[in-house]
Amino acid sequence: MNKQLMTILKKRYGLALLITSLCIILFYGYNGVSDVKRWHEMNAYFDSEEYIKDLQQLSEDDSPRYSGLSLGERQALDKKEGLSLFYQTTSYDEHGKLISVSDQPYFSAYFNENPILLIAVLATAGFLMFFTDLKTAFNEFLFSLGVSKRRIYFSKFALVSLPLLSSVLLAKIVFVGIITTGIPTEYVNIGLPTLAANVLASWTTCILYFSLSAFIGLVTGNMILGPLTVFGFCASLEFFITGVLNAWYYFTNATIDRYITNKFFVYTVSKESISALPIILALTISVLLFIFGSFLFPKLTLEKKGNYLLFDKLKVPVVIAMTLYVPMVLVFSSGVYFGEEVSSPIPSLLTYCILTALIGSYLVFRKEINEWINLKRQLNRNSSISS
Repeated sequence: MNKQLMTILKKRYGLALLITSLCIILFYGYNGVSDVKRWHEMNAYFDSEEYIKDLQQLSEDDSPRYSGLSLGERQALDKKEGLSLFYQTTSYDEHGKLISVSDQPYFSAYFNENPILLIAVLATAGFLMFFTDLKTAFNEFLFSLGVSKRRIYFSKFALVSLPLLSSVLLAKIVFVGIITTGIPTEYVNIGLPTLAANVLASWTTCILYFSLSAFIGLVTGNMILGPLTVFGFCASLEFFITGVLNAWYYFTNATIDRYITNKFFVYTVSKESISALPIILALTISVLLFIFGSFLFPKLTLEKKGNYLLFDKLKVPVVIAMTLYVPMVLVFSSGVYFGEEVSSPIPSLLTYCILTALIGSYLVFRKEINEWINLKRQLNRNSSISS
């Protein structure tokens, strides 16, 4: 690493990185303390006179789940279901017997990470890492240092991503540690290996969104379309993956009776089993985007910094990607097609493909289209004058 370059970059990003990293850790620590406090409040409620009085007044007809149970047994049942770190949706038959919930998802009232806010912070940081330097002419200064563009790329990525993503991992560990130590062991119904797997899996999801946003910030230059692109892509990524899975199921089984709605990537700690596929996919995409960006950044030219796309070779691939991506999200992500009376998704899929291709082509090739229109107008004027 070039010492002069790193010194400049530290002055440029150091304070913002420090504040952001500390805010992430403190926010997760605060959430952990709040969740533990909420658990103890619920525990106090289950021991309160008001709760005992209400419990005594409940008849077995009103609540079959208490059938044949003493007051102490009723209280123990409510504590087990209400104070356990993770629980499944419970339902009882008319005889008060628990209906099997082995295939139901797990929920938790005491793990409130707020992953949407975290992803938003990471996506914003990743996007601004390259986009801000382009729009503030800081790139001109960096390029004048006599350091290779590729070294600038690697140095900037290392300086920003390593402390930011490390703080996210540390924050998640602190968060889990506060909750699991603040709640009695008998109610922490999850093992350490499962906790560790969830923390690492959700961390790889953070790496993915940061890498995606950084790449978009590298290749876009328009003040309006750039931020809209990163917001739209990050907000719809899960819908796209769901759409791909649903489309695969539809075209291989020729049916629309079944749809997948579960999230693909891991965002929060859960008791659900962790698949290796989302972790591998998140890390693979992140590495590929990082490598691809290292080849693009040295070719960055400053005269195109106002364009939507800064690299001409990406124009056709981006239009193709839009044409595939948007219809997949709109048609297959929720199972609602363009016109519910239509049994096949093909008409709506084609409709959205055409509309997306037209709009995407104009956004990407707007300069070329406008130049072609102006040229045609000029030719028409010259033709009119000569005639």
